[in-house]
Amino acid sequence: MASTNNIVSTLGAGSGIDIKALAQSLVDAEKTPKKERIDAKIAESEARITGYGAVKYALSELKNAFGKLNDASEFNAIKPANTQAGAFGVTASTTADAGSYNIEVLQTALAQRTASSTFADRATPLNVVSPATTGSAFALNLTIGGVDKGDIQITNPSPAGMVSAINGAKLGVTAQLINTGSGYTVVVTGETGAAQTFSLTSKDSSGAAVPGVAFSTSLQTATDASIKVNGLAMTRSSNTINDVVEGVTLDLYATTTGPARLDLNRDTAGIKDNIKALVTAYNDFEETLKVLGDRESEVEEFGGSLAGESLLQSIRSQVRAMITDTSSTAGTNIKAARNVGLSIDRYGKLSLDESKLDAALQANFAEVSTMFSAGTNNQSIYSPAPAGLAGDAINKIEKMLLSSGMIETQSQNASTKIAKYKEELATLEDRMEKLLSRYMAQFSVMESIVGNSNSTREGLKGTFEGMMKAYSS
Repeated sequence: MASTNNIVSTLGAGSGIDIKALAQSLVDAEKTPKKERIDAKIAESEARITGYGAVKYALSELKNAFGKLNDASEFNAIKPANTQAGAFGVTASTTADAGSYNIEVLQTALAQRTASSTFADRATPLNVVSPATTGSAFALNLTIGGVDKGDIQITNPSPAGMVSAINGAKLGVTAQLINTGSGYTVVVTGETGAAQTFSLTSKDSSGAAVPGVAFSTSLQTATDASIKVNGLAMTRSSNTINDVVEGVTLDLYATTTGPARLDLNRDTAGIKDNIKALVTAYNDFEETLKVLGDRESEVEEFGGSLAGESLLQSIRSQVRAMITDTSSTAGTNIKAARNVGLSIDRYGKLSLDESKLDAALQANFAEVSTMFSAGTNNQSIYSPAPAGLAGDAINKIEKMLLSSGMIETQSQNASTKIAKYKEELATLEDRMEKLLSRYMAQFSVMESIVGNSNSTREGLKGTFEGMMKAYSS
């Protein structure tokens, strides 16, 4: 009230005021609290969207952790141990079974290697038939294992030209040009195995041998690999052997010194690491939900952004059940995660009893694998069969993360509210602009009235002063 009286007094005094600033102040007094309320709603909705994003990220990380336990192949990792690693290498696939073998390498597979006659220069044209036809094209006929592979045409009749033509033909032999110090020799190498013995003969256009072009010097004879597995002798044409022990590839390097011992052991360390990773992902997920639901949280961006939302408790309950429920492919002894040492305490923290896990892997490995993976690979949310504890968990999480899932639906609802709030801001801004214009018009009229009043007052004052002077004289 005092403020209004001051304005009226000022107007009445005719001293003038900043009517634009006055009008803006009145508009701001009405606009500011309304705008702040809408801005607060927008900020809250944006924080909720960030919170939903944090939930989705935590669920994705948990899904990735379950993903390392949902396929039977994750439990089939075999770690080879070889007592003569210098003689042969071992690679085991997921189809390999644990076991021990005696491996003896008696002979590695060799490829035939044959050298040509010696040439004075690498690029000088060769004499074909006679000096008069020096530089003429000729051919090399190739047979492998007694089978005619056809002619290799030498269009550049020089040692380097022969090497290029042989390699370009890609018929099962390769060539190299070697500088021996006393000339150049073309060395031709075939494939490993006794059946890959080859011959290479030159011929000119008449079918006669080309003088000085012969491949008759044997450097190495083609042989098969010879090995013994648990005392059984066998031969193979290659030094890479993958059809003797199921799921195991042997790469032969040299002969062994007596039998070597090959142990194929289950890689339980990898399985344990994957289960530990699941524990970490679950606890990170739980911590994320605690931060989102804590009104007192000081975590920037999303701390407390979903406080009071029933969605958090719903998701927490569903994820907890993924760990605590009996597997859809329970075994006789291993029925659930608790049987391999996984447990959740009263604070919601997941922990692993490693000694219990070791015992389960030792005594009931197959059931542990089936409990987690259902003994299957690459199942999807559309697969009708049970997928085991990990597979079922992945399917449930994927459904939560779908664009039609509950999290995305809530996020979209928040986005819709933000759009609505921004429309309210635009409406408020428009209404305040009109209010400002109305105030300016009203105050301009008032200022005009005050101005006229002041003018009349000054005129009357002058008249009275003149009359007083007249009476005084």
